[in-house]
Amino acid sequence: MYFCEIFLTTTANKRCQICDIHQNLVIISDMSIPSAALVNGQKISVLGDNLQKNVAENATILYQKSFEGVSPNCIRTSDVGNKWFLMRAAYGQEKKAEEILMQMEGVESAYVPQWYKKRNIAGKTKNVLVSIIPNNLFVRSKEGVLAKLVGREPLSFLHFSYQPHKDEFGRPIGTGRTPVVIPDRQMDSFRRWVDADAEDKIFRQTSFIFKENDLVRVTEGVFEGLVGHIVRLKGQTRVGVNIDGIGFISTAYIPKNCIEKID
Repeated sequence: MYFCEIFLTTTANKRCQICDIHQNLVIISDMSIPSAALVNGQKISVLGDNLQKNVAENATILYQKSFEGVSPNCIRTSDVGNKWFLMRAAYGQEKKAEEILMQMEGVESAYVPQWYKKRNIAGKTKNVLVSIIPNNLFVRSKEGVLAKLVGREPLSFLHFSYQPHKDEFGRPIGTGRTPVVIPDRQMDSFRRWVDADAEDKIFRQTSFIFKENDLVRVTEGVFEGLVGHIVRLKGQTRVGVNIDGIGFISTAYIPKNCIEKID
């Protein structure tokens, strides 16, 4: 079974019009997108030949049939409900874990963030590609699927990263710990930050206390699409994000005219 490419999670009791229009997508739910949809704050028509691939904040990207000219950047119906888990790989084997996991049934994606750092090798300074968070990687799947893989061959060196799990009174819930899950929006901003070619971006393994709670989005430049909070660091305006279980990231300098508030 296949899902439509897009459905609005806040709209129900209507048929999806995209399926009827394009005939290469299969109707599967009562969710709908009208003939004009709000995508990234802009009203677009879905009646044209070139259906836009970016989706509004309240939409979910799902699997579509493969056909010529359509980006394969989508997911299977079996991947619906997957989450990003922070995992630990012993002895610097995060890249090995990534390669193995990408071949595993039920694993949608595995990701080792890397960047270039200057290293002195045999008396010469070289740019070397290294893990941003050594011994760690991110895996998009379901907890039950990963629980059957970790700690067993061929992934005996891979384990969940955990965080305390307590009620409002500080009492342990269950085992008192739960796997670290990275919210999708944080993960999207983190990957945009990793991909951005900027020397002055910042990573700290501690969280940041923001003075302003308003969410903003970078609208132009190498950090375009990154969502976070305005911060002042090194005397410059930047956009920062706390990533659960990891720490804090910040863009390089962002002109104020390249930042917009979002709800």
